[in-house]
Order: sequence, then C-alpha cells, then structure tokens
Amino acid sequence: MLYRTNKSLKEIAKMVGLSIPLTLYVARHSWASIAKSKNIPISVISEGMGHDSEITTQIYLASLDNAVVDRANAQILKEL
Repeated sequence: MLYRTNKSLKEIAKMVGLSIPLTLYVARHSWASIAKSKNIPISVISEGMGHDSEITTQIYLASLDNAVVDRANAQILKEL
C-alpha cells in the first residue's frame, strides 16, 4: 500500500509541476509542520499523525524544528 501511495503522490507532483519528489513522508511532515505553525494543540497533531503518545509527537515536532534551522543555514551558506 505504501508503494502504491508513494507512486500516486509522485504522479500528482509531476502533474502539478512540483520540483521535489512527493512521498507520504513529505506529506506527513508538511501536515505536521503546518499544524504546528497554526498552533494546533499537540494532542490533535498526535492524533492526526496516528502516534500512540504525545511524547512521540513532541519528539517528531522537535525534529521538524531542526529541519527549519537546517534549511535556514543552507540558505545563508549559499550567500557566502
């Protein structure tokens, strides 16, 4: 099922002209990032992600914070 979902997502990405490969991981990551930026409660994000506990969600969201910083650093380094 995961293979078929990822294949379909990649076809959709191609149809709409996305430059990044769209996968279920990217979709989940995007959903959680947007939910967090909209101040959605962690309990709701946790349920939406299908996590067994809010602790898992907090760990996941902490990794998203690192990804944002990593992207910012990459942009800054390009300008040097």
